[in-house]
Amino acid sequence: MGRIERAPAWILKYRDRIERGAVTVEEILEEENRVRDKPIKLSTVTRAINAMGFQTSGLHRAEESETSPSPAGSETAVAVNEEKKGSGPGWLQKYRERIENGTITVEEILEEENRIRDKPIKLSTVTRAINAMGFQTSGLRRGAKAESEFKTVTATAAEAETGEEEKKGSGPGWLQKYRERIENGTITVEEILEEENRIRDKPIKLSTVTRAINAMGFQTSGLRRGTKKTKTAVEEEVVEEEATPYWILKYRNRIENGTITMEEILEEENRIRDKPIKLSTLVRALNIIGSARKKEVKLEMESEIRTRERTDFQSSIGEITEATKKRFDAIKGDWERDLGRTLHNDYFMNILLALAKLLGYGKTLAMKK
Repeated sequence: MGRIERAPAWILKYRDRIERGAVTVEEILEEENRVRDKPIKLSTVTRAINAMGFQTSGLHRAEESETSPSPAGSETAVAVNEEKKGSGPGWLQKYRERIENGTITVEEILEEENRIRDKPIKLSTVTRAINAMGFQTSGLRRGAKAESEFKTVTATAAEAETGEEEKKGSGPGWLQKYRERIENGTITVEEILEEENRIRDKPIKLSTVTRAINAMGFQTSGLRRGTKKTKTAVEEEVVEEEATPYWILKYRNRIENGTITMEEILEEENRIRDKPIKLSTLVRALNIIGSARKKEVKLEMESEIRTRERTDFQSSIGEITEATKKRFDAIKGDWERDLGRTLHNDYFMNILLALAKLLGYGKTLAMKK
């Protein structure tokens, strides 16, 4: 199946329960298949939830019971059941306040929890549990905590509220920290992917970043690695780059040398793209490059002709008298009337010199019969 770029309509009726973590992916699948003639798959539900901007890591049935028994016996088990009243697994509730205040990291929760467990849990288990509680782990990693320590203790409640308001923009929560750079065009889709995968347990794909940016209301066409332009470029060069598709320029030398075919360009380009291009797109790009090259050649030829017209005759004849100039203009005028076109002075003088040279050899010109 193709990728879901936009959340389908049927998933929207589950939005409230997904936001509250009150429904699992499996329960959505069961409910949906009860009202459908043709059943859907679990992967279809997962993609639909992701397209809506939510993570499914905390919405699986198996993860609801992912708690290990505490060595403290039945009394502790009763306490855990009491704590399960909030979203997320019961064992995580004792960290809720510190998670909300951002005063504990995922790694610190892992260390504390494993000190009281018989069987240690993994970092991914803590991450999924925090997601199930409705929090993002991106700001709860050890490196992110060090950054927050640079903020002054005197930060007001109003500033905190402003920060929360900024996060309420469209698009998934994890993308909000890149919003300003996306708006300014100072970050590419590939750079977001690299930064995000450095802080995630499970890496995401380029298509996930693309869909998230689109959900935020931005176009990704100007945020790809090859589209960054330097501000120091000359204005004419910038115009040419904008007119020419940037991706075709890397093949320019091989195109001019004739060492690559259109089919080879198409294969190479589609190997590095999320969405393949068509042959017609390639043809248009080649035509744009061809038009630009033709203009360059035409300008070079015109420049060469103007240079030759200025130098061919001037290098062989010096100054002439006024009488000679009048005689020259009269003869040139007769030629121009007969030919029906204007002749450049230097060009006509070269014709006269050629005729004089023929006469020197005893030859003349005769009209062809």
